[in-house]
Amino acid sequence: MKRQIILAGLAALFVAAAAPVAAKGRSGGILPGATAKDPLNIDAGKLDYFDHEQKLVYSGSVIVTNGPSTLKATRITILLEGKGAPGGANSDDRVKHIEADGPVTLVSKDQIGTGDHGTYDKAESKVYLSGNVTLTQGDNIVKGERLVYDVTTGMATVQAGGAQGGRVRSTFTPGAAKAQ
Repeated sequence: MKRQIILAGLAALFVAAAAPVAAKGRSGGILPGATAKDPLNIDAGKLDYFDHEQKLVYSGSVIVTNGPSTLKATRITILLEGKGAPGGANSDDRVKHIEADGPVTLVSKDQIGTGDHGTYDKAESKVYLSGNVTLTQGDNIVKGERLVYDVTTGMATVQAGGAQGGRVRSTFTPGAAKAQ
């Protein structure tokens, strides 16, 4: 049986990165903490673009930087809205869905989230990490099977799975976040 736990402390791990988003709605950036003014840079071994499907598939040690955040994955698939050349002006505004196959690492300021798979959905304004999820900030650690982060509200939910014996595991070290 999966247990769901909502941690106010965990949500605080991401509030600093999402503050502009929560205040103004969707920021235009595709990673937490990024704004429409932040450049979107993608570095990969290979890019396949499928015009008919409006799909970009990056593979080979993919690194995405958008504002203060970085996403690393083995492979990233980006689905776009509407027609137009990839990488053109306002291309990050056209991103409607991202799939990241792992291992996946998302770094935003001093917070690091890892998992086997990641997803971003513009319509839901949510970021998902699944499979052996670990969140860290300094010495503070939260482990679970799945993370759902609402970009609009800044609320994070961690769900347990079999990897941690059906439980969410957290370690909070006093003063650890302040030392960063």
